[in-house]
This record gives sequence, C-alpha cells and structure tokens, in this order.
Amino acid sequence: MTAPRPQVDGATPSRWEQVMLEFFVRRSAVGVGACALAMGTQAEAQTSAPAAPVVAKDDAQMLIETQQRRIDTLEERLRILEARLAIPAASPTPVRTPDQQVAETKGQVKPPPILLTVQRTTDSEAAPPPAKRNGEQAAVVFVNGLPRFNSVDGHWWFRPRGRLFLDASTTAGAFPGRNITGTALGSARLGMEGAVGNLSWALEGEFSENQVVWKSAFVNIRHKLFGVEADAAIGNRFNDRTMDGSVGLGTTPFTDFNTVAATIIPRRGFWGVGVQERLYAKNWHASVQVTGEDPNNIGDGDDGLTVVSRAHWAPTLSKGLTLHLGGWGFHERLGDETGSLVRSSAIAGGFNTLVRARPGPVTGVTSDTGYGAELALIAGKFWTQNEWGRRVLHRPGGDYTHDAFALSAGWFVFGSTPPYDARRGTWARARIDHPVTAGGWGALALRARYQEADYRGLPLGGLGRSTTLGGTWYINKITRVLLDATDWHIANPGDAPGSVDSGQTLNLGLQVQF
Repeated sequence: MTAPRPQVDGATPSRWEQVMLEFFVRRSAVGVGACALAMGTQAEAQTSAPAAPVVAKDDAQMLIETQQRRIDTLEERLRILEARLAIPAASPTPVRTPDQQVAETKGQVKPPPILLTVQRTTDSEAAPPPAKRNGEQAAVVFVNGLPRFNSVDGHWWFRPRGRLFLDASTTAGAFPGRNITGTALGSARLGMEGAVGNLSWALEGEFSENQVVWKSAFVNIRHKLFGVEADAAIGNRFNDRTMDGSVGLGTTPFTDFNTVAATIIPRRGFWGVGVQERLYAKNWHASVQVTGEDPNNIGDGDDGLTVVSRAHWAPTLSKGLTLHLGGWGFHERLGDETGSLVRSSAIAGGFNTLVRARPGPVTGVTSDTGYGAELALIAGKFWTQNEWGRRVLHRPGGDYTHDAFALSAGWFVFGSTPPYDARRGTWARARIDHPVTAGGWGALALRARYQEADYRGLPLGGLGRSTTLGGTWYINKITRVLLDATDWHIANPGDAPGSVDSGQTLNLGLQVQF
C-alpha cells in the first residue's frame, strides 16, 4: 500500500484526512512489529536447524528501514497537523458561584448566554424579557437568587419572583406626639413571571401597609412599530411617570419615592388596569398608557379614565458622561370611586405617617392634569437627578394647583457605578464588582437630596420640605442596606396642635429583591 498523499502547506486538513493519517500510522506500526517477529522466528530457526532455507538478511533489513522511514514521515505529518489544529489539552474547570462569575467577567470576554441571564438588572416593575428559540438548553438556572426553568428550544421559560423590605425608623426633636420609633414590614411581595416566545407575563401580590393587594398582573407582547422595538402591555402594569416613579422602590436611590413621584400623581395611584405601548431605542423611549382604576377598587361605580405619557432622551456627551432629559404628563377624568383626591407627602420616609405635608379638603373636582420635567447627569461614579412637577385640579368654581420638586445627587465610593438604564430613562439594579457573598466588600454609595411638597394652592394646604443625607451598601445584586438621616420642616394649617413643626428622622432599610 502506498503512503498517503502529503498535505499541501497552508491547507486545512479535513476530518477524513486526520483519520486516515492515524490509520496509516497504526498500520505501519503493526507492520514493523510483524517484521520484527518474523526476524526473531527466523533467527531461532537458523540456530536449531542450520540446513533450512532462510530469507536473505539484506532484504529483511531493507524492509525494516523502509517501514521506519514511512513511520517517521507519518509522525512528522501528524505533528504538523496537531500544530495547525492547536488543540489545547483538556483541564478541569473549577466550579464558581454566580456572584463570582459576574465579578470575574466584568471587563473580560463576553460571558455565555446563560451568564447574561444571571446578570439581568431590570427592576421588579419592568416587563419580563422574551424567550429565545436558540437560547439556553433545557435547564434550571438561577436569576436574581431564584430558579428559572427553560425549555429545550428556549421558547418557554418560567420563574418565581418577589421581594422583602424590612424597615426601622426613629424621629426626634419634633412635637412630642411625632417622636415615635418602630419597625415595619415595608413590603412582602411574591409572584411569578414567564415567557412564550415574544409574549411574556407577570403576576404578583403584595402585603404592604397592613393589607394584601395585587400589583403586577399583565401580559406583554414585544414587537416592532415603525421599525423600532416596542412593548404592548395589557393588564395592571406600573405607570411610566417621572424618573423616580417609573421603577419600584427596590431600584430608587433612596428608601422612598421623591415628592414629585409621590404627590404629582393621578388619584388612582401608581397602577391602573388598561393598555400601554412603549417604544425603545438605544438612548430614548416614549410611552402612552390608557387605564381605568387600580384593580383593588371595590367596583361599586364607574371607573375613571387616565391617559399617561412619558418620553426621554439620553445623549452621550463624552465617554462616561450621559445627559438625561425627560418629560411626562397625564390627564384623568374622575369616576365614581371614592377616596382621597390628593395624597399627603411623606417627606421623612414612609414609616412615620405623622411627619407629612397635608393638602387639606378638596371638593368639586371633575378631572385633573399633571405634568413635569426631568434633568439628570451621569458622570463616571457620580450622578445627579432633578425633577419638578405640577398638578392642576379642574373644578367649576376655579382650578386648584399643587407643586413639588426634588434635587438629588450621589457618588459610588467603590464597587459599582450609577446603574442608569438609557433605554428606559430610569434606574436599574447596580452591578456589583465584588459581592460580599463572593468574598468581596460589595459596593458603597453616598447620596443627598433636598425636596419640597407645596400644597398652599389648595384650601388649608400645607408645605413640607426636607434634606436627606444617606448611604447604601450593596451586599450583592439582590440585597442592599440603606441608611437615611433626614432633617425636615412641615407647616399644616389644619393641624392642631403642632401645625408648624420640625425635627430629625433616621430610617434604616434592608431590601432583598429576587
């Protein structure tokens, strides 16, 4: 049999040629072994029977040398083949925790798809991501601390989700009746989410403020509109209104919403059952939502009708410097539902309900309109967020108005950078370089805020203002500890005694959002 044809230099060997090379090497080795055995047998025969005919010694030696040269040639070709393929030796991969994987992949090679799933940083009020037909294989992976179940083709997935907020608060230096201390279960939420292709859904209930209510309960369909990515949500979905009020409390920088998000709001609140369309691009978005009432109303009259819209643009001014410009508005036609038309403002945290700016009684209102503006800047580890809003209450005897604004700023000392989401114009979850649960120090952020709620355009309306200094320690991507120290002042003409008061409140919060 002739030797295999030499490989042309520079050509990539096929799998068939690799197999044939290995076959010829082994066949030649067998041939050499057979020749050696024949020679040994022949020599032994010559010793025991000198008269028997033998094979010429020169012919046998020539055969051995020929086979040896062929073996040398094949081994050289095999060496060249292995060098071209550059097949690395297999080595065991150490098992690492998800937190270690996130920390180790920062700034390195792009992680595999399953790790990108672990790094999902959306807030609890955002729509679940779509499924992927060519995504992960059928498996159970952990996302934000809970298992996510994926189908073989990636077309289906499902996972539970929830959050747990624990609060402690103390107030001093105020009118004696307002100096209270205590703890609270700020929020205990449990639900589930999933996706079938581009259709995703979320269902979630919450125990908060001593009652159980439905929160996220919607179906979301991702599609294209005018060539732009879009979401169409049907059901009860969180409003897109103000920068602070478009995400859940587990994502906002402070332990509570600022005064703009909390007070310049429709009577029906942060939620409403209806439809919403959002358009997204790399650094801008626009949305419109049409809803009825919150799903927890008692259903004994006509719903109101509310239209909410918001848009933002986030141009990149230079490397590491992003500007945020946003605006929003809503109009609400009031229905037959009863309840407070204007919310009081918790200017020193949500626990102490005695430290609030109060609006006073308002009657005869048939509809209301709200609008506001947003200005933010993200520069490296520094950020600033500033919002203003006004609400107009329409009534036959003349309109009433009330206003609010909030100025805030923060700086990440170590471990992370401001988690700004340029696609949605909101905050997201922070990515932690070295989580505590992976042996690191986590991340530390310092922050400050000045805010004001002004109800003096309403009958017996009050005024509240506060200055807050605080810090956040991020243990990992799902757990953070917040400490806020607030100096506040309120003036409520309707309150007696203590209509004018001031004091200091310290709020501590532990938030786990999974």
